[in-house]
Amino acid sequence: MKKSIVLLISLLFITAISALLLQNLDDTQSYVESQNYKINKVQLMALVKNAQIEAMEVIKKHPEEIEKGFENIPLKIEDNELLFTLKEYDKKNINLLRSENREDYKIIEDWFFDKELSNFENLLYIVSQGEETENNKQLDAIMNKFIKDTYDDKILEFRNDLGFLAPTQNGDKLYELYLKIKNLNDFINAYYVLDKNGGVKYFELGFK
Repeated sequence: MKKSIVLLISLLFITAISALLLQNLDDTQSYVESQNYKINKVQLMALVKNAQIEAMEVIKKHPEEIEKGFENIPLKIEDNELLFTLKEYDKKNINLLRSENREDYKIIEDWFFDKELSNFENLLYIVSQGEETENNKQLDAIMNKFIKDTYDDKILEFRNDLGFLAPTQNGDKLYELYLKIKNLNDFINAYYVLDKNGGVKYFELGFK
């Protein structure tokens, strides 16, 4: 347990360095004031990038430490409040429903009925007739169409079980990194899917 906590802290320790570097920019006060909004965004971006780099190192060197995952861990670095999750990627790949072979998508069909969801054939038809799903925006569009066609939104209770990526061809695991960072009045949400070497397979970023 202690080892896991140490690894988690080290994962985000380097983010403080970027904040300190940005605070030491050699600019005039008037320039800093006029550009404060932009500087704050740059700082948040630096925090996200450094967290991803450190997550990459943990995945490569200590994959056994994240088998159970770190879920919604709060941290505070300088004036930044962070909420952090790192865990194995275990979502069902909805693109399997595009296969003509039922055995390829049976895992999703079984999941569907295990959750006592209805209208599987509707979901199968929607996915099979569309383009390959490559991001969460497309997946949400599928969910919305399914709900509209079936008048049933229960599937939203299990939305986080569904994804659009599969393990690598040799079966290596994927990992999810979630980051929510607050600095003053700015919020940033970041989501990564990383492979066993820490390589980025998918990335989303949003400001609020």
